[in-house]
Amino acid sequence: MNLKEKSVCVYDGGGLFSPLAELLVKDFGRVGYFVPWESSFPDGRELIIGSGLNGVDRIKHFWDEFNDYDLFVFPDVWHGDLQEYLRSSGKRVWGSGNQSMLELSRWHAKELIEKVGLPHKKDWQIQGISKLRDFLKNNTDVFVKVSQFRGLGETFYSKSYEDSKGMLDELESKNGAMMDVIYFVVEQAIPDALEIGYDGFSIDGKFPKKAFIGVEIKDKAYFGKLVDYDDLPESVRMVNDKFSSNMDGYRQFFSTEVREKDGKGYLIDLTCRQPSPAGEPELHTMKNLAEVLWEGADGKLVEPDYSSKFIAQVILCSEWAQSHFQPVHFPEEIRPFVKLYNHAIIEGVDYVINQVPKMKQIGSVIGLGNTPEEAIKTAKDNALKVSGFDIESEVDALDQAVKEMEESK
Repeated sequence: MNLKEKSVCVYDGGGLFSPLAELLVKDFGRVGYFVPWESSFPDGRELIIGSGLNGVDRIKHFWDEFNDYDLFVFPDVWHGDLQEYLRSSGKRVWGSGNQSMLELSRWHAKELIEKVGLPHKKDWQIQGISKLRDFLKNNTDVFVKVSQFRGLGETFYSKSYEDSKGMLDELESKNGAMMDVIYFVVEQAIPDALEIGYDGFSIDGKFPKKAFIGVEIKDKAYFGKLVDYDDLPESVRMVNDKFSSNMDGYRQFFSTEVREKDGKGYLIDLTCRQPSPAGEPELHTMKNLAEVLWEGADGKLVEPDYSSKFIAQVILCSEWAQSHFQPVHFPEEIRPFVKLYNHAIIEGVDYVINQVPKMKQIGSVIGLGNTPEEAIKTAKDNALKVSGFDIESEVDALDQAVKEMEESK
């Protein structure tokens, strides 16, 4: 099939996946891009995301144009109900659908872990920050997570109540009475464990024959290598196998975080969307990405054809970008390898458009290669060519990622 005769709409939950729309321009005849933006008091920032991008049509009103597209790609975890509606209307949809609850409802995932017979440590679901305080006063060495509402705060480690009290005070001060109704999931820590996982995709619980496995240095870098599915660690494959029977209608990217200790793999997180980092270089090196999405949306698994055995990624950060439009400068020849969040081009200048959730991470720069050295050098060289006020990148973190990868063998 000539996909240049087809059209695709990338329905982005919040702007992080504008690089995917840019990547698909070479394969589809028309690429639309939509980010929800309407509210009682819109200020236009969400609507600006995606504007000016080469070959990308920024959709302003989704329902005015949805009949113009043959394929809908939902790289984020939200809008499962919309995905199901589009499918019922005969549209091809790449997304997690109603199975998005595997990520959005952490307690649901915990219950499913126990149901399918995967190893698990003690977990607790606690409603309200007052009860969470009482719990942490009597329990040490745990991780605290919030379901669904990532904007309230990321996962944090509580060694003791005294250590985590400042975090709890900040959450309560910032969010007020809302913290009395929020559900927290608390997990027993698994110290001295190896953290591994799967980075790929799944079609109705089926997985391709190859996948990337890698190491992330938080907010700094990622390094991954391509392996045969059967060569993945047994604990990683076990998670996929156990969950596969509960993934009907799941046609989406899929990543796991597994803590392996004493021969057991403990699933600590599921990502039912395009991962970032890892996703940007992984999709870039997939030569038949368009076909994978097109057929996968119809329930057919197409084996990915990767051009590189190793991928590397350097995260770009800027404190300034949390509250301001961030101009980003780089030579045109590395444009395909620069993956910016909330990306727009205004009068010829590339910008990262700041949003209500304040993020210092503004995107990344990638490198590909058939040797680790080639991928790392390309990523480092590209990252050093990116400039802009307050933009920082720690290219040496790639060396740390490679070292941890070696130690994990």
